Amino acid sequence: MASIPINQVSRGRAILFNDEIYIIISMDHVKPGKGPAYQQTKMRNLESGKIIENRFRSEDKVEVIDVDRQGCTFSYRSGDNFIFMNDKTYEEIEVHETILGDNSLYLLEGNASTVMVASGRVLGVELPPAVELTVTECDPGVKNATATNVFKNGVVETGLNVQIPPFINVGDTVKISTEDGKYLERTSIA
Repeated sequence: MASIPINQVSRGRAILFNDEIYIIISMDHVKPGKGPAYQQTKMRNLESGKIIENRFRSEDKVEVIDVDRQGCTFSYRSGDNFIFMNDKTYEEIEVHETILGDNSLYLLEGNASTVMVASGRVLGVELPPAVELTVTECDPGVKNATATNVFKNGVVETGLNVQIPPFINVGDTVKISTEDGKYLERTSIA
């Protein structure tokens, strides 16, 4: 393990914090008008799955953990486990739902992702920046509606609730950001 300044750590990295392993979910550099700059982080504990926020001073150093990132394809769900297949070795990797958290709402069979492993233990799953999902429930569409700042509730095939524009109908395929769950664009019409 190497100790590096916190401002060199990025989203998705594994660090040792308070003798436990955490994955950085998000990190924002904050420079207040008064006082020193700091890094506001949101981290997920690998043991408990609990998400915490912590503020690091810019000069703080953290222990980073070397992580092997394996290209995988999501195969199927078996109870509380999600089964991924390594794209090179075709080995199956089981990932418990507590490790995935809300990321499970972006997974469809056949979707590509990256499984992070350290010391033979699965740390987490990195998703692509956006996924395409089909809308299964929403209010009826409005004819001749254009993209505006007005949205309606919709549900996609994985059960994820998404705010979508009024012109989207059931059966349309939409692109959703995996970082914040926001609608990006319609990719096909039903």
